Amino acid sequence: MPDETVSNSGPLIHLAQINRLDLLDVFPEIYIPEEVYSEVSAFDASLKEKLDRAKNIKKTAVAPKNSDQLSKKLKRFNLDLGELQAISLCLEFGKKLFLTDDLDAREAAAELGLDPHGSVGIIVLAYRKKHINYEDAEKAMHALYEISNLFITKSIINIGIAELKKHK
Repeated sequence: MPDETVSNSGPLIHLAQINRLDLLDVFPEIYIPEEVYSEVSAFDASLKEKLDRAKNIKKTAVAPKNSDQLSKKLKRFNLDLGELQAISLCLEFGKKLFLTDDLDAREAAAELGLDPHGSVGIIVLAYRKKHINYEDAEKAMHALYEISNLFITKSIINIGIAELKKHK
C-alpha cells in the first residue's frame, strides 16, 4: 500500500463522527484538496481544527483546469467538486490510493486505475497494521452503521467484520 494517499471528505467526516479519526494515522501522508477541506470545515468546525493539527494531513491546491477536464471525462458519474478535486489530485501526483465513501467516486476512481478504499477498509487496515485491537475495530465497524451518517448497509459491516476475523 502506498505511503501517500488522497482523501475526499467522506472518510474524514465519518471517522470523526465515531471518534476514530486516529485511524488515519496508518497513512504517513494524506493529501486533501482545498474543496475537501472546505467541505469538512463547513460540516464541523471542530473537525477543521483536528485536521489543522494533524501532522499527516496536507491541504493541497488543485489546478482548476485539471478538475474541469476530469469533470467532462467523468460526466456520467454524480461527483461533487471535492470528489473531482481529490481524484484529480490522485492523477496529478500519481497517488493510487483514494479514500472515499461515495459509491460514484469509487467507481470513477476505479475506472481511472485508482485504488479506492472507504471507512470500512480503513478500519480493517488499521487492525491489520496493529493500530487497534480486534474489539476496537469491531466496535468501530458497528459505530459506522449506528452513529455516523454514512449510508452503509449491515451486510457491508458484516463483510468488514468477516475481513477482520480473517486476520485475527
